[in-house]
This record gives sequence, structure tokens and C-alpha cells, in this order.
Amino acid sequence: MKFIKIIIIACLGLILSANAFATETKIMIRAKAVDAKYIGTSVGGVRVVVEDAETGEILDQGWINGGTGSTTSLIQEPIKRGQKMTDKTTAGFLAHIDISSPRLVRIKVIGPYGFRQSLQDASVTSWIIPGKDILGDGITLNMPGFIVDAWTRVLAKGRVDIYTKATMLCGCPIFQDGHWDPDNYEVTAIIMKNETKIDEVTLDFTGPVGLFSAKTTITEPGHYKAIVYIFDKDTGNVGVDRTMFEINTDE
Repeated sequence: MKFIKIIIIACLGLILSANAFATETKIMIRAKAVDAKYIGTSVGGVRVVVEDAETGEILDQGWINGGTGSTTSLIQEPIKRGQKMTDKTTAGFLAHIDISSPRLVRIKVIGPYGFRQSLQDASVTSWIIPGKDILGDGITLNMPGFIVDAWTRVLAKGRVDIYTKATMLCGCPIFQDGHWDPDNYEVTAIIMKNETKIDEVTLDFTGPVGLFSAKTTITEPGHYKAIVYIFDKDTGNVGVDRTMFEINTDE
């Protein structure tokens, strides 16, 4: 018993000794939407987990919150090498990591949490050196996708109206002659019955901001699923949502 106590005390001593030499190191972590701006509070925030890439030990975790950043710097003007893209209001999470030697960490982000149907995740590994803070723009992870919210309305004689509201993943709006013009995107509903595609319907922009819609007719009774996607052929960016509807025999 005495021997076990000695071992426990020795282990605690090693742990305390390691912690004594640990240095707090700060890392600014940000998430940015493809072809758009930073992702933050306006779309529900982004979850961050910083872990040891080799052991999986969680070193810090929290939320990216804040604003989407400057439209002028991020979208309107050419970006120059070394140009600072953020300020103190731009969305980010400042991680605090206690390490005593260089660590290879994995940074994972998932969001936007305000729109669960459009959740995306991304991760990256990076070496972190004790006491060498990574601040300013920090480490930025690019996240593909759109926020897509689709729904249907079933009317008489099998008529189905299909709608979707779409924005960039940061919540940046899609509207005519804006920075994100609807003419740049393809929006389509794939109609499924029993996991078999029966039709594709193109949704047109009906505005004023982010709204696309279409009409179709389905006469065969049953349960259906509309998989609505938005696609940017120039960037390869894609967003998807699903909505269910039913056609009854008595309609």
C-alpha cells in the first residue's frame, strides 16, 4: 500500500512539474465562407475544438462569434500580400493553450449553428510553439456551402409550389446586382419518390432577397421528397436542403 502511495505521489509530481513549465499560448481562430465573408454571430456562431493531433487531448474549445468583416476589404478590392483582413469586431475565437513544448494541434470548426440543416465542418493541423502567439487574422479555415432553407406547398390537383431561401454560409445576402447575384447560381429541386428520382425542377429567383421558387404538378399519390440545391459553377460551392410533402388521392 505504501508503495502504491509513493507511485501516485511521484506521478502527481511529474504532472505538476510539467504544468509548471507550461506556457500559455494564444491562437486566434476564424472561419470564412467560400467566396464570401467571415462566419459569426449573425448565423448562430461556429463551434471550435482545438486538440492534440496525435493524442486527441482537447486543449481548448469555444465559439466563434462577432461580425462578418469588411465587405470592401474582402469582396470589393483586390487582396494584397500581407494585407490585414480583420479588425477587433471580426468574428473569431481566441484559444488559450498551455503547452511546454511544440505541439501539433488539430483545429476543428463546425457551423453555422443557427441553421442546422446547413452545418458544415472543416479542420486543419498546425504546429504551435510555446509562447508564440498567433493573433491578428490568425488561423482561418475556409468553409464551403450555402445556407439553404427549402419548403413546399401542395395545392389542388397535384400542384406543388417549391420554395427556398438561400444565403452565403456567412449569411451574406443574394440579390440582383449585389455582390452575390442570383444569376451566378443554379438552383434546382430533385423530386424523389421511394428514393427514385422522378423529376428535376429549376427554381427561379423571385426575390427580393434570397428567395427562389418553382411550380410543378404531380398526379400520382404518395410521399415525396424534394432535394433542393444551389450550385455555383465558378467556385464549386454547393448548398442542399430537403423537404417532404404528400400527394393525396382525394385532391
